[in-house]
Amino acid sequence: MAISVEQIKLIIAGTEETLRLVLNQPEYHQLANSENFVSELGLADAIQALSEVHQAIERSECDLVSAVVSSQLPPSGISH
Repeated sequence: MAISVEQIKLIIAGTEETLRLVLNQPEYHQLANSENFVSELGLADAIQALSEVHQAIERSECDLVSAVVSSQLPPSGISH
């Protein structure tokens, strides 16, 4: 099953928002503060990572569009 870049961005953004919702829940904080909860990373780290991936995808799309547009422009330096 292939998905589009737009769908990938929506999934990442949706996951980021879901994690923000979880991060703001008292139940999550109770779990995270228990002595048996051991993790080097937290939800805030995951949210930041997803945000950075989303931004990187958008930058890549902009670069791709710019490259396509540039390839369609007439060569510069031509005098009329």
